[in-house]
Amino acid sequence: MNYIYGRLPLILLFVTGYILYRVTASTALPEYVSARAVRFSRGRTDYLLLSLMGVAAMLSMFIPNAVTVLAMIPVIRKLDDELESMTTPLTLSIIYGANIGGMGSLIGSPANLLLIGALDLFDIPGRMGLTFFNWFEWALPLVVLMLLLGWFVVRLSLSSGGKSIAHAGEIPRLDLKQRKGLIVFSLFLLFWSVSSVLTEMLPAYRANESLVAVAFFVAFSGYVFGSGLLSVSDLVQGIPSRGVLFLGLLGLLIVLVRMFELDKSAASLFTGILDALGQSGEGFGIYLVTALIVILLTEFLSNTVVSTAFFAVIAHVGVSYGLNPLPLMILVSAASTCAFMTPVATPCNSLAVGEMRGMSLKTMFALGMLLNVLGALVLSFWIWSVVPLVYR
Repeated sequence: MNYIYGRLPLILLFVTGYILYRVTASTALPEYVSARAVRFSRGRTDYLLLSLMGVAAMLSMFIPNAVTVLAMIPVIRKLDDELESMTTPLTLSIIYGANIGGMGSLIGSPANLLLIGALDLFDIPGRMGLTFFNWFEWALPLVVLMLLLGWFVVRLSLSSGGKSIAHAGEIPRLDLKQRKGLIVFSLFLLFWSVSSVLTEMLPAYRANESLVAVAFFVAFSGYVFGSGLLSVSDLVQGIPSRGVLFLGLLGLLIVLVRMFELDKSAASLFTGILDALGQSGEGFGIYLVTALIVILLTEFLSNTVVSTAFFAVIAHVGVSYGLNPLPLMILVSAASTCAFMTPVATPCNSLAVGEMRGMSLKTMFALGMLLNVLGALVLSFWIWSVVPLVYR
């Protein structure tokens, strides 16, 4: 009971995040924001790709990246009809943005939820220091860097970077329900950000954080359901039953892995690879190798399976090298969302490629491989150098 009470704010963060996702989807806010992104392109296709990537990343911080892609597909289809030879760049832009955005928020990726569970399971030092706000401190600059890197890569698929857009489209207007949705979004961000800061600064608030989180949850839910934004049936119908079942099976997998000590065997193999490469301790090399392996495995295996397996491996690698595995486990979570090369790497890759006919798989593979390598370098260096400064 003490564990549940102590983790109650984090549990309610994910619960209210799910409610926010349902509100966002029901009010068609992703479609509105995507349409607005066209207006920021100033008539240039290269700027258009950057704005689409930015919108996809922002949405994916708070709603599933597959939902983000589904919401943006009608927008890029319309743009594809107006522009020539733009199917592949448009599709890659929302794939890159949605995948990159998942690492930007503590609730942005299922891998982050698994990360919290793994940190508690293996009793990792510093795990209680992770908050909604301080995750942004290191993740938002990283998302910006990755988006610029992705933009550089996707521009290589353009026949001409300065091509003009003939029709920017009408400026959409918010209806009443969408305005209420923005209020909910603002309340969510404001409370959890302020609460995270107060938790770090005021011991008195930290002692009562769970009670305050419960009060906010009651008020937040009361507004959402009382204002007609959602009904209880909307909430239940939105639960991804297959996803919940999959998470349960992953939990069972963790138990079995620990029971048969397969994690220790895998950790021994991993440390053997590091030793062969001359990497040990807290050097940059172990971060780069971890990022490359996780990203490449995620291209062909489920990112949740890969991250779950590597959390256990990294926990034991930390013991072997006498280092705190917290930054490395965060790296695993972030790297598992960065799969850009194959259509089967993530659900959003599959949805985008499946829905956009004429998408060049050859271009996706070539540019995705380039972005994987460059992304692994940026990810590993940033988390190696910055994350330990945030979670001391």
